Amino acid sequence: MPLSRRGHCVINRISSWASTSTSTSTSTSTTLSEFLNRPLRPSIIQRAKNYPQLVRHTHHSHKINTLFASPPLSRGHTSNLSSTPLPPTLSRAMSSDDAYMSFLNKANADLNAARTQQSQGSSRLRTETVDVDVRVPAPLTSVDAYYVSETDEPFEPVALRWEGAAKGIFPDPAHLSRLISPDADLSSSITILSPSSFDPRNQYPSALRAVRAAACEATDGDESGVDVKVYRVEVGTSRVEYYILAMDVERSLLVGLRAKAIES
Repeated sequence: MPLSRRGHCVINRISSWASTSTSTSTSTSTTLSEFLNRPLRPSIIQRAKNYPQLVRHTHHSHKINTLFASPPLSRGHTSNLSSTPLPPTLSRAMSSDDAYMSFLNKANADLNAARTQQSQGSSRLRTETVDVDVRVPAPLTSVDAYYVSETDEPFEPVALRWEGAAKGIFPDPAHLSRLISPDADLSSSITILSPSSFDPRNQYPSALRAVRAAACEATDGDESGVDVKVYRVEVGTSRVEYYILAMDVERSLLVGLRAKAIES
């Protein structure tokens, strides 16, 4: 029904309500007066001017919700979680964790390698030079000579029981391995040299004379007729030991000198 000319219609854009005056002037003036005295609600523009941080916060929250909102699934659709890309923060965290684990694994590997080397060093192969209750011949105790290699090592006395000495038989590599290394087979690491091959420059004449003198000590025999052999024994990486040996026939002994060397 159309309004009369005397009617008044007031529309509030925020509250979306309207007031229509009645036909009487009393009720119209009363209603209009109440409306004019009522406090106005701030508009959206006024709230934006008075509280800008509220508007920015609301706009930012809306963008975040829109960014991470899951799309609606149609009926019968199965979500594939593995194909969903991870947020950048989670991806960076996983990369950081992988790098940290890689660092720990490398540190543990280095520590294990160091422990292995230390264990190998502490369990280094030991060879024998003098049997128990065997007297070392005097000529071997007065040798003042050093074998020259990457490290200079002194010559050490050797006196080992060997039954073949009474028959004038030198031990082969297998037998010598049992004499000098009862706990480890070194036969494949032993080679036999002549004195001239061992000392081609005649650097150790005093050591060779002492070995011959030790073999003749019990019989006062001629040293020039004493046979001498040199055994080269590899006991580790770059580590070599030389046994310069002769036979004491009277006491069934192998007598001589040992020299350690580093040959890399």
